[in-house]
Amino acid sequence: MLDNCKITGEEILNLASDEIVIDHIPDYLSGAYDKEEYEKTARKLNTYIEYFKDIRFLYAYRINSGSTTATVIFDADSPGEENGDEPGADYELESGIIEHITALYNGEAIEPMLGDTEWGYLMTCSKPLIDSNGVCQGYLFADFNLTNVRSANIRFTATLFVLIFIIMLLILYFAMKAVSVRITGPIEKIFLCLKSFSFETDADRRNNLKELEALDIHTNQEIQSLYDTLVKTIQASNKYLHDLKVTSKKLENVEGKVYADALTGLGNKHAYEKRLTEYQKRIDKGTCADFAVIVMDINDLKYINDTFGHEAGDKYIKGCCKVVADVFGPENIYRIGGDEFVIFIDNEKYASRYIDLNRVREIFASCTGNRSVKEYKRFSAALGIANYASGSSENLLEVVKEADSRMYENKQRYKSEHGSYR
Repeated sequence: MLDNCKITGEEILNLASDEIVIDHIPDYLSGAYDKEEYEKTARKLNTYIEYFKDIRFLYAYRINSGSTTATVIFDADSPGEENGDEPGADYELESGIIEHITALYNGEAIEPMLGDTEWGYLMTCSKPLIDSNGVCQGYLFADFNLTNVRSANIRFTATLFVLIFIIMLLILYFAMKAVSVRITGPIEKIFLCLKSFSFETDADRRNNLKELEALDIHTNQEIQSLYDTLVKTIQASNKYLHDLKVTSKKLENVEGKVYADALTGLGNKHAYEKRLTEYQKRIDKGTCADFAVIVMDINDLKYINDTFGHEAGDKYIKGCCKVVADVFGPENIYRIGGDEFVIFIDNEKYASRYIDLNRVREIFASCTGNRSVKEYKRFSAALGIANYASGSSENLLEVVKEADSRMYENKQRYKSEHGSYR
């Protein structure tokens, strides 16, 4: 369940960070900013606390280098609290955040933090706020109150443990005292039933309950109360696990929407950043195998939009995407801008990367020269490739920049042959 909470935290931070104009953060901190824009953003962040009831605090800080303080960028209003701090105010960081201070100085992503605080048991999730130049301007934090979740888990575990412990004590006590069959018989039935329980699947858990209810025990008050309590506990456990499964399924659906581009169905910029992070973790651990990055920019999209309309432009984009998806696989392609895409090539596709790249270029060249179809069906795009070698100390973003530079060279050759407009 904690993993589901982490996923939810990441999704909310991804959505909330889109509300912030990251390039304007230095202006917010200097005081030279558009107050209407700032207040509009602050109101949007306040709505996340109102909508997502488990969020205790939502705030953005710039970590001050060489110290354990941070400067407030945004501080959303929390229920029952005074208004959040104004931009530019200094704040002494909590001990849990200070433990990760080196990574925060470097603008690195950190894992969610858990801890008891004066506001309850909180999970703190964070996201670096990276501007258009690739510079970390601060961090967006969200504190989630897990007090009720932890308490419910503790109560459930403690209740189940106490019940099993009581059953074992009763079996031992009444066996030694050789009490009547009216007591030891039902207890033995319960014990054997519990011993046969399996919890692997939903069907197993439903069958557990059926077998327990089938005992239909009616005996003295103590055993009867124990039996009834055990049946109710199993019922509650099954419901809890069912609700957890339903919630997990909903979260999977949310994740699919958060990481999918609405027009093409390919990965969006959030999904691209997530994959970059996965590669970087493997690089840091020294376990990253060879892979390649292709940067793609669609040719003549403005001409298509201006001449035939944006509906034709959308079809043109999807047609270009289908060409590369048929060769490299849709799961490896990410739309990071209107006409900009990034493709990752690893595993078994890495060895044939140049063959596949030339194949895509030949398909685009064939489409460009096909005068038998409308111009918005003459799909064309410029592509550039760069490689990362296993064990290399090369920065991952430098690999992307190298691929982008080669794409630009390819685009210039295209323009020299075909002109800026067809």
